[in-house]
Amino acid sequence: MNEELDDVLADPARLLTADRAAVRGHIAAEDGAGDVGREGPEVFLQAEAIFGSDDVTRAEFASWLHFAAKATGHEEYAERIAKAEPGMPWRTVWAWWRPANWFIAHPSLNGDYYQVHRRLHEDRLLIEVATDWRGCLWLDAETGGRVRLQVEGTLPVAPSAREALDAPDLNDWNLTAPVSWEGAAAFAAEGGRTRYLVQSASGLAVIETDAEVLRDWPRGEGIDCGSADEALPETEPEVRRPKGPLTADRVDDAFGERYVLRIPESDLPEGLEHPGSRRFLRDIGLPTMWLCHGAEYEARRPEAMRPPTDDELPGDGLPEGVTASDLITFGTVDYGDLYLHRHDGSVHIWSRLDGLTDKTLVRLAPDLDVFTRVLEAVYRYSNACWHPYLVEGGQDAVAEVFKDEIDELSPGLFDPETPCGEVWSWLYAGITELGVDGF
Repeated sequence: MNEELDDVLADPARLLTADRAAVRGHIAAEDGAGDVGREGPEVFLQAEAIFGSDDVTRAEFASWLHFAAKATGHEEYAERIAKAEPGMPWRTVWAWWRPANWFIAHPSLNGDYYQVHRRLHEDRLLIEVATDWRGCLWLDAETGGRVRLQVEGTLPVAPSAREALDAPDLNDWNLTAPVSWEGAAAFAAEGGRTRYLVQSASGLAVIETDAEVLRDWPRGEGIDCGSADEALPETEPEVRRPKGPLTADRVDDAFGERYVLRIPESDLPEGLEHPGSRRFLRDIGLPTMWLCHGAEYEARRPEAMRPPTDDELPGDGLPEGVTASDLITFGTVDYGDLYLHRHDGSVHIWSRLDGLTDKTLVRLAPDLDVFTRVLEAVYRYSNACWHPYLVEGGQDAVAEVFKDEIDELSPGLFDPETPCGEVWSWLYAGITELGVDGF
């Protein structure tokens, strides 16, 4: 039976008619992971994580699987699903979407921070996404691909075609989908096909319907969102997060290119001897701004990165063996000024840990790489903490995954019994203790 279910997961045509409970149990037992590749199990689990476990028709389940395949980047598997079930009530053109248990910088559309507009740029239709203070990003409306632009002012609004204005609402049909599908807006129509833009905290998607396919589809009750809002079986998709070294592209993606500082070799802070810190500031880049509810970080300008005076950093608050001349100021957060040890590259904060008047120097990270990775991780986990899928278990459960990742990166960094862990808890509380609106 296990080999048979391996074959089912490898073949979308068979998966569409399989006993979903049996498939679910097979994946949970990890019996078929080695032979069929990851796309079948991943697409199946993501479809149920996003849409729920309700029993729907083969055609509608194909729509779910097709969306999950697009969202996870399994394009060839998506094509095989579409070929196996041409009667899908809707198909996914593209999905810029955070799958369950994926902890990534984008997409991450939180609360009222984001706005979505359709724009024109050189006769090209773009989806403009204003995520937060980091500014706008643009997606090609045809493909969903990221478009890099440097624009002054606001791009012109894209007009809606008459055919799209006259198109039926997606909510006219009896479908089973998350609540975001109810408000899907038609923006293009041609040859009996209509395209809709779906907006959700999880991301954006363009889906397409075919009037001929929907001719006899039931209508009148609208989209049923109950499946996506009910408890799911305890079969979780695999955790996915960035691997490998922190790169310049990854820093730009997380913090926004305009908020990353790279300092030429000739302009690096005077006296900075640590090779890793020099390389990081020169090649990887230091975020210049970071916000998370009550916590705000800002980097200093290169010319202001200098050793503190004895008045700024009195010796009675310094640990043994460290002097003010060993340190270089590079930034500040609400809870104190940040310093880089010019010999060993460690990051420190001059903090009010012992009260409003008794400040002390707390070692915050072993280097700029770890410091920046933690700030980036707060952004990467924010969407899941504030808008978790049911299968992710809620904010507290996601917060533990976040903390576990940092513990793998730098063991003990978040230990609440240490000054370092206490200071960090003030900075990441915005995603682990507060909601998207800061309460």
